[in-house]
Amino acid sequence: MPRLALLLALVGFAFPAAAQSDYGSVYSRFALGQRFESGTSQSDAMGGAGLAIRSGFYTGADNPALSADLSLATFSASGLVRGVEATDATDSTSVSTAGGLGSLQLALPLYAGKLGLALSYQPYTRVDYRAAREGTVELDGGTEQAYRSNLEGNGGLQQISLGLGGKISESLTVGASADALVGTVEYLKRTEFPDALSSFTEVREAESTRLYGFTGTVGATFSLLDLAREGDGLTLAGAVTLPTTLHGSRAFTLGSSLDRDTLATQEDGTATLPLTARAGIAYRSGPRFLAAVDASYEPWSEFESDFAFGGYDPAGNDDQATLSDRLRVGGGVEWTPAGGRRGAPYVQLVSYRLGAYMEDGLVSIDGQELLTRALTGGISLPTRFSNARLDLGFEIGTRGETTGVLVEDLFWRGTLTLNFGERWFVRRRIG
Repeated sequence: MPRLALLLALVGFAFPAAAQSDYGSVYSRFALGQRFESGTSQSDAMGGAGLAIRSGFYTGADNPALSADLSLATFSASGLVRGVEATDATDSTSVSTAGGLGSLQLALPLYAGKLGLALSYQPYTRVDYRAAREGTVELDGGTEQAYRSNLEGNGGLQQISLGLGGKISESLTVGASADALVGTVEYLKRTEFPDALSSFTEVREAESTRLYGFTGTVGATFSLLDLAREGDGLTLAGAVTLPTTLHGSRAFTLGSSLDRDTLATQEDGTATLPLTARAGIAYRSGPRFLAAVDASYEPWSEFESDFAFGGYDPAGNDDQATLSDRLRVGGGVEWTPAGGRRGAPYVQLVSYRLGAYMEDGLVSIDGQELLTRALTGGISLPTRFSNARLDLGFEIGTRGETTGVLVEDLFWRGTLTLNFGERWFVRRRIG
């Protein structure tokens, strides 16, 4: 217990300094930002597939039923670096990189191997884009003045989940979680006049929308025990996150340079998020081999809001981009050469992971659907502590294309995650 408590204190102290962001994909402008799945370092390296992996060590928030198998108190914390290279139809490119905190989780076995509790924090959406648009405006006297509009966005929603999972039988586990969503989405438009002789000053228009709401997730896993007698097993899983209404307020500001004044009192309103339905399957062949596939669906075409966001305008003034249903399918494999042999050479104790995923939807621009393809992978390194592993992961892929009005993103991400387990609440006998 002391080692895990010390880790919790150190990560909590470092949190404010680590939560930094920079500009990324221009597609994060749409809806409430780029969506994230609530996976683990294991599932992230396996194409995002982890809904049906019953390990008792990795417990993702996507399926609270996985907490039922906990026998150790576990803690995980991840950091990441990421980059995006965007290319448009004219072959113009821009590159950005950033780093920060990934996710945090603390999971506790209330009744070892039968009932578990998990508390987690992770990003739900992220807005971090920058785009520019140039043009001219006609002034009195017939002269034209060049201008550049810089469109920027940042912020997003964070998710905090408290889940409980229980084992009904050796083959069936169920679980539920309460999920809180909170965050701020900011849009900024900076209009500047690059002509050095111009008497016009830069103008800044900004919208800041604060949102919060609550939802819930229910999930279950079912293992086919006739295939699991010697460490082999097939597990099916499903989970549903309910639709939720976010409450919020939006403030508008206008001004020159950094001096901006509020234009009016803030506007209050709501935004309704769609449900998320997930299904997964995992197959384990002894302690050496693991394979898994997950699929998730979100009907973003049903998104409604009193506020205008990228791809959605309640007044119907934005018909170029519309929100569309999001479908994501991913899978991967894990190979541990040593299996359960602790005395094997170190390289055989390492777990090697590889996966891929494809995502379609969330936004349609001029009838063109947004398609994302990515390759994932990583390794899980054992440490001198038997219940601690250091996971390294990578992701590289493309989003969009350089045809029509779309932009192609070449993105990459690297993650480092500490997963630590310790046996708590053990009553020691004397004598």
